[in-house]
Amino acid sequence: MPIYLDNNRLTRPDEQVVEAMKPFLGANFHDPYAPYTQANLSRRAFGDAMDKIYAGIHAAKDDEVIITSGDAESNNWLFNYIYTRQILTGQRTSIILSERESDTITAAAAFLESQGVKVFRLPVNSHGVVDAQDLLDYITPRTALVSVTMVDDESGAVQPIEELAEICAQYEVPFHTDATQAVGRIPVDVQRAPITYLTFSAHTFHGPVGVGGLYIRQGAAIEPMLMGHPQTMHARRAGTLNLPGVVGMGKAMEIAIDALEFEMEDVREMRDGLEEKIRTLPDVQIFTPTSLRAPHVVTFAVRGVAAAALVLELNRSAIAAASSVLYPEGHWQRTPLTDAVGADADLRHSVITLSLSRMNTEEEMDEVFAALEESIGLLRDESPVYPQTAEVEA
Repeated sequence: MPIYLDNNRLTRPDEQVVEAMKPFLGANFHDPYAPYTQANLSRRAFGDAMDKIYAGIHAAKDDEVIITSGDAESNNWLFNYIYTRQILTGQRTSIILSERESDTITAAAAFLESQGVKVFRLPVNSHGVVDAQDLLDYITPRTALVSVTMVDDESGAVQPIEELAEICAQYEVPFHTDATQAVGRIPVDVQRAPITYLTFSAHTFHGPVGVGGLYIRQGAAIEPMLMGHPQTMHARRAGTLNLPGVVGMGKAMEIAIDALEFEMEDVREMRDGLEEKIRTLPDVQIFTPTSLRAPHVVTFAVRGVAAAALVLELNRSAIAAASSVLYPEGHWQRTPLTDAVGADADLRHSVITLSLSRMNTEEEMDEVFAALEESIGLLRDESPVYPQTAEVEA
């Protein structure tokens, strides 16, 4: 059977999520904002789903969670607002983000930079983690936004969000975090820190694709990106609501929170067992200590082996793995992980990410390691680079 270890990209929808969505893909198709009684079931389902979503991130009832099509839309919406309403108006002058943000954020920041906006990038240390005190070197009362992802989507490094948000609050600067890789994997609580904006997407916690949210703390400003339909989403985002998606996301959020202890203990134990075996392989470097990493991720570089070739070999064994080097040139407008953490430059094209989920099993991890060991051995035997590298190190 295929083994899926690319859960940072996309998770398999939970069967309970699929079942929860089904009634609203057929007879119960009504718009929850419609005034007639036929829409009552839709209204109740929408309200129930939103309650679960608010509870999942501990949002207060006076905060807003606007339903979007996912993290890409949420992030672009926020950066567009910051540019048009904060920077072009002269109220603020710059933004700050980490050098390891997701591609939707780095692409939005690159656009702002092309328009003359100052963009400062916080470095990460050798573990892939931002030092919150470095923020003090860049932040001023004229900073328009600080944005740092909660969990690095490649290394799994968990960032010090609470400390960063507290510093921003002292300067009265809005703080944003993309929690796409965090929800359902680690606790996400917007009440524990003065987070102004937070984005998330159902596709990473076993919900449907194409639906997510933008959390906005009470009192924080944002302009509508899609105008019209003033009754929809507090007039923040026009368009007929994707009710099946919202219901699915609400159910997925509920299950994810109920399963959080399993994710943080059992999935971590499964990941650690695989990682322990990977560490026995020669010339393999694992990034970010487990104590600083989300429980479902192991990212490593295999010296002398091209990541693209290893991903292909694993695919032949029906194992889905990921590597950032497989994206088209220029797609990732962020510092490569190896450069960011100060690893050897020749490892840049050898980085592999395995991201687990609660749907994986211990038996699968045994198969994965066996396939890794065999594939790495095969590729190194055929490599003109690895023997030379090994000789130099010897």
